[in-house]
Amino acid sequence: MREDHPVDRLVVALEGDPTASIVDMMLASAQRLAGRRTWVISPPRFLDQSDDSGARWVGFGLQIYTALPPWGDEIDPRVDRAHLEEVKDLVGEICRLSGDGGVSFQLEYANEFIGTVEAGRMDSGIAETLIGEWERAVNRAENSG
Repeated sequence: MREDHPVDRLVVALEGDPTASIVDMMLASAQRLAGRRTWVISPPRFLDQSDDSGARWVGFGLQIYTALPPWGDEIDPRVDRAHLEEVKDLVGEICRLSGDGGVSFQLEYANEFIGTVEAGRMDSGIAETLIGEWERAVNRAENSG
């Protein structure tokens, strides 16, 4: 990878007001995820922010080397596969948190809404559009190289 290859962020945001128990669960998840693998850039970070009105939101942020045009042809297929596996790991943890905590999450990639996780299940925007399309693209790149 080139040093100047741009980075995008996958942001997972809790819907609604964060309770102390869900924040504790999310912090534990961030620690668990960090120790689970070697991350391409860095493990998902727990995000805890407030806006000017005092409204608080919490979530996770994961940095990913962009594969968006015109950079997609320059990304190493092994790095692209590793990022895909990282995202699948993070989404799996979000699904577990959603089911166990009775909460919902929204996902954004590169500042675009992707989908939601509710009742422990990801919607088609995440399952088919993000993960499914990405997996097919990585498989094509691996099979053609």
